[in-house]
Amino acid sequence: MKKYTFFLCFSLLLPVVSNAQTVEEKKNIATYSNKQANSKLAEILKTEDLERKIRLQNFINQNPSFQITKRIGIIGIEELLDVLPNGEKIFARTTNAGSATTSRATALYNGGSLGINIQGQNMTAGVWDGGNARSTHQEFMVGSTSKITLGDGTNFQPHPTHVAGTIAAKGVFPDVRGIAFNSSILSYNWDSDLTEMLDQASNGLLVSNHSYGIGQLSSLWFYGAYDSRAKEMDNICYNNPYYLPVIAAGNDRNATVAPGSVQINTKEGYDMIFGHANAKNIITVAAVNQVTTYTDPSSVVMSSFSSWGPSDDGRIKPDISMKGVNVLSTVSSSDTALGYMSGTSMAAPGVTGVVLLLQQYYNQLYGNFMRSATVKGLILHTADEAGFTVGPDYSFGWGLINAQKGAMTIRDKNSTTNNKSVIEELTLFNTATYTKTITASGTNPLKISIAWTDPQAPTSNNGTVDPSTKYLVNDLDIKVSKNGVNYFPWKLQGMSNTSGAATNVGTNDVDNFERVDINNPSGTYTITVTHKGTLSGGSQNFSLIATSDNLATLSTNEVINANDSKVEFYPNPAKHYIQINEKDRDLLINIYDISGKLVLTSKLVDNRISISQLVKGNYIANFINKKGEIKSFKFIKE
Repeated sequence: MKKYTFFLCFSLLLPVVSNAQTVEEKKNIATYSNKQANSKLAEILKTEDLERKIRLQNFINQNPSFQITKRIGIIGIEELLDVLPNGEKIFARTTNAGSATTSRATALYNGGSLGINIQGQNMTAGVWDGGNARSTHQEFMVGSTSKITLGDGTNFQPHPTHVAGTIAAKGVFPDVRGIAFNSSILSYNWDSDLTEMLDQASNGLLVSNHSYGIGQLSSLWFYGAYDSRAKEMDNICYNNPYYLPVIAAGNDRNATVAPGSVQINTKEGYDMIFGHANAKNIITVAAVNQVTTYTDPSSVVMSSFSSWGPSDDGRIKPDISMKGVNVLSTVSSSDTALGYMSGTSMAAPGVTGVVLLLQQYYNQLYGNFMRSATVKGLILHTADEAGFTVGPDYSFGWGLINAQKGAMTIRDKNSTTNNKSVIEELTLFNTATYTKTITASGTNPLKISIAWTDPQAPTSNNGTVDPSTKYLVNDLDIKVSKNGVNYFPWKLQGMSNTSGAATNVGTNDVDNFERVDINNPSGTYTITVTHKGTLSGGSQNFSLIATSDNLATLSTNEVINANDSKVEFYPNPAKHYIQINEKDRDLLINIYDISGKLVLTSKLVDNRISISQLVKGNYIANFINKKGEIKSFKFIKE
């Protein structure tokens, strides 16, 4: 059993005296989940959870006077969650109007500068926390119905109520109005979070908030570690490609006791993020002061407590920054109670609210939601610069979140009147190269990014301090070229130079988000996406985002595969079947639509597969022969 201690990420409280996502939309998102893999993972998680509960109950039976749950301070709680076979007790413990302005979400609201009405209508966020949000609070009531659905009880607590309000408070008191104030909340206690997250993700949940940390908090190794918790989180996301957890970075940078104080003294506040916040496929959020008006990087002031990265393998953590100082929101002491809290716990739900807004806007314009890698990539791509050096860093991540820029990028996607952005969801097959040619000009940088949901790493850390292991599985690379000059993505230096400036002189081999910035662009550029090694699963979905003052696409996407010429098949176009001339028998053929969704898996029988069930369109098929060669080909279904 894993050794976990839970910490909620806030530091201060000063007391101050619906509609859900449509069933059809959730069902559609759920079709992209890997049901078979989810079922196997669910059994593992349920077994681990059952074993934990049995150990806990045995301890309670033997120690009936032990106080399982107790108050800490004014609003904190501490709860015993597990007793390991060696007797070690594992506790869950709390430690902790300008958010919309800081994130520029106000531009999306009715009457905002973008002229749209995106306020979270028909959107739902999950909130896992230390207890449940107070569903009867006036900020969550619409008539006699609450916007909060309680997933596992009525253990109302201040912290989850504050988090839920930062996302979805409707604004009875205007200064506590949430980022996505017309959205709804699904509220769960944290004690079985992974199992519940998997269930909700497989049924179409798009985003969830986790303002708590989990780790082995008696040793230094857990700082920066890709532990079993991070690995499990990545697995859930990979199996459910539209699901995005948002995680608080933690508040350990002002720790006064070991091991946190030791880490501060030896690493100057770096390498202090732990647990699921080090997962690859989530967004980890840092806390900064309110930004009333952004003018330049100096507008963004770091909080005194927000934990800094990197992860052990040098990945950029945290990913993004948001207001987390003196956030006013709902608390659970009454149906009208409000309070101020500070912490990365307060920053994370602000980002969760922005995810809801951007997903809602994309769906409104294009009739479908973005993959989680796309919305994460969009947030990092459009962030405002923060920190003392150009590019990302291990304190602010990619900078300050900018919902307005994100929405504008969505609006201008492939537009015939505002040629400023490209957002595409693609698939790279093994040994393939993706190319796209564009023209760009303007005084603002040309930015081109790729993002992908990476498979869980095959191993996790369980006790080694700062190992050299790299946890990226499918290592994609982006390069932009013009007239023989190559432009590469940003990359930080890892543990060897945590405070050093990012470089852009070569490929990035650790992050699953990569961005190329080209100042003062002018002319024709070629985007090239390749990969190192062999792709796990034979292919990798990825998202491409590009923005510039003026942007035009000169050529369509091209997938060049060294093995394509070796695949002999006919007819093409095809209506009922495809004949594939391969010597191997009983090959398993995977067929993907142009969005990268797996639509058909069929065994090759007598060198033929039926495609009658496919709708008209373009498709890509791939298979692995008995020699281990991955082959692919494109065809048209009539």
